Amino acid sequence: MTPTHVLEDEHERILVLLLVLDRLARHVRDGERPFDRLAECLDLLRTFADGAHHGKEERHLFPALEAAGLPRHAGPIGVMLREHDLGRGELATMAAALDGLRSDEAGAAVRLSRAAASYTGLLRDHIEKENLVLFRMARELLPADAAEALTAAYPGVDDEVLGPGGYARALARIDRLEEEVLGRAVV
Repeated sequence: MTPTHVLEDEHERILVLLLVLDRLARHVRDGERPFDRLAECLDLLRTFADGAHHGKEERHLFPALEAAGLPRHAGPIGVMLREHDLGRGELATMAAALDGLRSDEAGAAVRLSRAAASYTGLLRDHIEKENLVLFRMARELLPADAAEALTAAYPGVDDEVLGPGGYARALARIDRLEEEVLGRAVV
C-alpha cells in the first residue's frame, strides 16, 4: 500500500468520526448528555486523527514533500499545517465545553455545538484538499524509495501515539462508535 493510500484509508475512518460527532452534537442541542460517547469521540479525534494521522503527515509526508521541492510555509503544505492547528483549537474548545456540560455550565452546549460544526466543516474540507490535491502531488513528486520509506515509518508514529497495538484498538473503537451512535454495523 502506498503512503497516500494509507492516509486516504485513515481519512475514511476520520469521516466516520465526524459523522459520529455531528450526531452527538445534535443530541447535545436536543438536551441529551452523551458524556461518555462524546469523550470517546473527542479522544479518538485527538489521538487517532490528530496525533497519529496528522503526525504521519507532519513528521514524514510533509518533510518528504519539502525535500521534493514543495515549500513548507506556503502552498499546500502551509495550508495543511494551518488547518491542523485550527483543528487542534476546535478540539480544545470542544473538550472544554464537554467539561462545562458535565458541570451543567450555562452555554456549554452551544459552545460544543458550534465548535463541532466548525471542526467537522474544517476537517471535511481539509480531507478533500488532501485527497484531491496534496496526495496527487505526492504520488507525482515522490520517488519510489521515498514512498517506501514513508510507508515503513508510519507504524512507528502509530505506536508512539497510540501505543503498541493501539492502532487496531482505535479502529475497533471507531467501528463500535459508528455502530452505537449511527446504528451502522461495520462489516
